[in-house]
This record gives sequence, C-alpha cells and structure tokens, in this order.
Amino acid sequence: MRRYVPLPFLTFLLIFGSSISFTVHAQEERAISDSIYSTVLKEQRSIKVLLPEAYKAGSTDRYEVIYITDGEWAMSPFSFIYKFAQDENYVPPAIIVAIPNRYIDKANQRDRDFLPVHVPEPAISGGADNFLSFIKNELIPYIDSKYPTNKSNSIYGHSYGGLFALYALLTEPQVFESFYATDPPFGWNSDYLMKMAAEKLKTLPAEKTLWIAGRSENSDIGRLDSILRRVAPENLHWKAETYPNEKHNSVRLKAMYDGIKFAYSGYSNSPLIFHPMNGIMLRGNRIPIFIVDKPTEVRYTLNGEEPTRTSQEAGQVVILTAPAHLVMKSFSAGGKYDKTARGNFELGEALPPVPKPEKIKAGGLKYSYYEGEWERLPDFAKLKPVKTGVADSAFALKDLPAKTNFGCVFEGYVEIVKDGSYIFALVSNDGSRLFLGNKLIVDNDGVHSAMSIQSYVLPLEKGFYPIRIEYFQKNQSGVFQLLYLNPDTGTNPTAIPFRYQCYQE
Repeated sequence: MRRYVPLPFLTFLLIFGSSISFTVHAQEERAISDSIYSTVLKEQRSIKVLLPEAYKAGSTDRYEVIYITDGEWAMSPFSFIYKFAQDENYVPPAIIVAIPNRYIDKANQRDRDFLPVHVPEPAISGGADNFLSFIKNELIPYIDSKYPTNKSNSIYGHSYGGLFALYALLTEPQVFESFYATDPPFGWNSDYLMKMAAEKLKTLPAEKTLWIAGRSENSDIGRLDSILRRVAPENLHWKAETYPNEKHNSVRLKAMYDGIKFAYSGYSNSPLIFHPMNGIMLRGNRIPIFIVDKPTEVRYTLNGEEPTRTSQEAGQVVILTAPAHLVMKSFSAGGKYDKTARGNFELGEALPPVPKPEKIKAGGLKYSYYEGEWERLPDFAKLKPVKTGVADSAFALKDLPAKTNFGCVFEGYVEIVKDGSYIFALVSNDGSRLFLGNKLIVDNDGVHSAMSIQSYVLPLEKGFYPIRIEYFQKNQSGVFQLLYLNPDTGTNPTAIPFRYQCYQE
C-alpha cells in the first residue's frame, strides 16, 4: 500500500490596497440636517443624519442606526472612527443619528435629558425618562419612516450621556441592542444606577451588548464591573475597560474605537471560508482544513450538526483524521453576524492515472475560444470555436478578442510527480468547472457578482491525468485561475499554465 503525504499548508491571500480619503470635515458635510418636534419634551429637536457612504437613493439596502447623544460634538469623532473601522472590515455600514443636547435659556439641557431623578444640583435634572420616551416613541419611528433602517438600534453616550445609556439599558432594554458608555459617573446620586444595576441586570429579556470604558482613575467603572461579574446574565455581552494616561475627554477616541469593535466582534462582510471545501480521503489519512481570514470565534462539528458555543473551537487549522460532514460556524456579538460553512469529506480511493500519452509537449494546455451570452456553462461540444491555440506562459485572458460574453475550454494533461493528496481550486468570475479524467472535481458554475473560489482535495498517484477546464465570462472584470498545491510546494499554490501541464501536438 502506498503512503500518502499529509497535505501542507494552503492559503489564498487577496490583498486590496486602499487609502483613507475621508476627513472629519467631509463627514460633517455629508450629514443631513433635520429636526422633529417632540410633544413629550414640548420643543423642536434638531438632529443630524449621516447615511452610509455607499448608500444610493432607491436602493433596497437597510442599515442599523447608532444614536449619538451630545451630537453637537460627538458626531465628528464617532463618525470618523466608525468609518475607519468599517474600512478595516470590523463593522458594517450604519446610519448615525446625532442628537444635540445644547444649552437652552442658560440651562444645561443635557443635565435635564440625561439624569434620571431630580437632585438639588443641577436643579434642571430628572428628565431622563422624558428624553428616553422622546427617542423611543418619536425619534426612532421618525427615523425608521424616513431613512433606510433595518430597525436595529444602538446608543452612544459620554459622561452623563454614558450614565443615560446605562439607564436606558436598565429601564427600556428593548429600545436598543448595543449600549456604549464612555467615562460615565456611575456613582452619581449616591450610586443610584449602581443599585439599580444590581437588581435590573439579572432579568434582561434578550441578547444585549454593553460597552463601558473610561480613564483608569474612574473608580466607578471598576465598581460596576464587579456588579456585572456577579449578576450579568449570559445574554448580556459586556466588557468594562479603562485606559491610563487619559483625560475625561481624550479617552473618548480610544473608547469609541474599542467599543465599536467590541460591539461588532465576529463581524465580517465576507463569508466564512475554509479550504479545501470538499474532498476525498484515504483511510488513515490526515487532511488539514485551513480557515481563510479566521474570525475571532469559530467552532465546528464533524457530524453535520449545527455548531454551538460549546462545540469544539477551531484554530487556524482543523485536522481531519476520518471522513466527516464538517460544519464550521463563526460567532458574533449578539448572534447577528454568525456565519456557517459546510464541507463533505468522503472515504474513497486514489484516482488512477492514465499511461503516458504519446507526442506530448510540456508547458501548457490547448484552448478553444468561444463567443456567446450565457448564464451557465454551455455544452461546448455543440459549439464551434472562434479561435484555438495553446495556453502557455505567454497566454493571458486579456489578449482574447472579447472582454465579455466569451468562453474557453482548456484541455490536456497534468503530470503528478509524487503520490499525495492534492488541492485544486478554481478562482473565477463568472462560471468554471474542472475535470480530471471524466470526474468533475470542482464545480464553480454560474454568474458571480464577485470573484468566487471553490476547492477540492483528492488523493492522486504518480502519473498523467487528462484535465479539462471550462470557463465563461459574462460581464466585465473577468477573473479566472486554476490553482493546485502538491505536497512539495509548501505554501505556494501553482497557477496555470505550469510546468507539469502538457498537451498533445
């Protein structure tokens, strides 16, 4: 019996260069000035609404909304930091609504709006219930009716605004999903909110996220952290963080950035992907499965069942030692951005080679070029090629006559120089398929809105294998590549054309 070499490490690394072109001023210019009269507060309230940069009028896209208290100053740093985090794929696009809490008639309106009970100083205090009612019953319905929201809401507050964010969680937890509080004075009014938290936190009705951060000198954060450790339920995703060498105002920037990342931990705008995606295993073989751009928390099962947070945790690599129905799941804060990927790895035999073909020439494959409009790969055998040739080291898709609405068939042989388990991956936009002998190895057919990668692992013996690759391109931005990795190439997959591909003269 031949011994098959374990598959080496595989990664497909796609690097997209970008530059940050926005500024705080540019963000402010894009904000929409709006206002709403509040019957609860008996006053006109101004707001600013910042839509995602990519949003286009008429689009069906819907977005989460983050409400910012003290919006007259908090909008600029928060929107800048959020945009930066979005560019780094830490967070989804979102609508940001800034609520100014300005001075009115020489009285500090924020003291009225943020503080839940009346105290002698400041005398205007005690209007938090009314302010929360305004947001819940007037502002949120207004924003939902006028802007492209998905009715998922969060709230940010600093100092007294952070106090208000916690108060909202404790009294009206259903209004928001995430609560950000930076450098809040939780000890206000003889620990009024501390005492409330010790009772109310036990019975939160649904998944919530709470981020608390501030200066290391803010002892209130540590005291609330102790309460949270004692009474916080499992459905509260929370963290309390402090930063040394910061001031009450300067700490906002670090706290905003870390809080945004925490609230969206596990988020990605890309699907959960592992390679190889499917394949055939030999008895006693070991197959490494590599997770691409691994999210923070990924768990897996081998019997086809949906993973839970108690399932086996995945590292960067998962080793299969037996056939499996592999299911991986990435977990996100609140579960909103959980993603699942599945693969089937069957017990089988090595694909047998064919005798060495006569009159073959190394260094490429024969190709046939076709023109036509397709949504899926056609039966090329029924079509007449417009052009034929050899796809060698000088071949490039961009040199073909058409840029869209064309197809190609590549045929020849691939020489396997060593027994082993091999990964084949088709990268295409649009459809493609790979055959070895008469066996369909990778099926990546159909029109793709973006580049798609499909991979497969199978054991091969030393020798020659007939290879056929079908590809069509419908729209612009064509991408097509076959990658294969053998046990001796380490981390570098080989692309066509390559030295072990042959064609008959």
